[in-house]
Amino acid sequence: MNPPRLAALAVILVTLVACLPQASPESTPTPTATSARPRFELATYMYALQTKGKVRIGVLDNDVPFAVRDQAGTYAGFEVDLGRELAKAIFGPRRDIDSVIEWVSIDRSTAVTALTSLQADIVIARLTVTPERATVIDLSDHYFITGERILVSSTNDDIKDVADLDTKTVCVQIGSGVDLQITDANDSARTLALVKKNTGDRQGFLPFLNTWLASVIRDGTWGHLYAQHITPLSKDTKTSP
Repeated sequence: MNPPRLAALAVILVTLVACLPQASPESTPTPTATSARPRFELATYMYALQTKGKVRIGVLDNDVPFAVRDQAGTYAGFEVDLGRELAKAIFGPRRDIDSVIEWVSIDRSTAVTALTSLQADIVIARLTVTPERATVIDLSDHYFITGERILVSSTNDDIKDVADLDTKTVCVQIGSGVDLQITDANDSARTLALVKKNTGDRQGFLPFLNTWLASVIRDGTWGHLYAQHITPLSKDTKTSP
């Protein structure tokens, strides 16, 4: 037996085997996103909501033009539209996107607890960003930016700026975060936080101005509306920018 010949045959055999087509393992297609159902990684919150088949969105009941519920229970408004677009991004476009949304009624005092108590998956209610809130809930990027205005009685000529609120009682809406801003701007001012429930009347604070409150703090958007539309009619208030 000629050893070199066997070695040569072995080399030829190996070469032929290497040239033969090899059976490759069947590839498993990766699920791709479709317009009907976007794809998310298994560990994401969006995938968990897809699996559950519904997203619970907390919104205010009477907060025109951001969120309002009519007598039939249908929600409308800017923040409601944001909620519907969010649902579309999770579940895909549908003829009736509300079929995958459970609207949760909240007010300013329950906006955060609705999340921490797992009553809602998402809350869209213009929550102000504070260090305290950031420790208990995840906050999104800003989608609405405004400021504050001071509303005072039309007969009050003493209050023209935040510095004039020394020892005065200032009414703010609970959960708005304005009380902290007032304290930072004038620590001599006294804040009284009130919550309005089940009312769409934006003039709800105004009667207090004629009794024992020195001023009311509203965000700049509504303060501007007060000055343009309410004051000319009632003559009860004026604004100090």
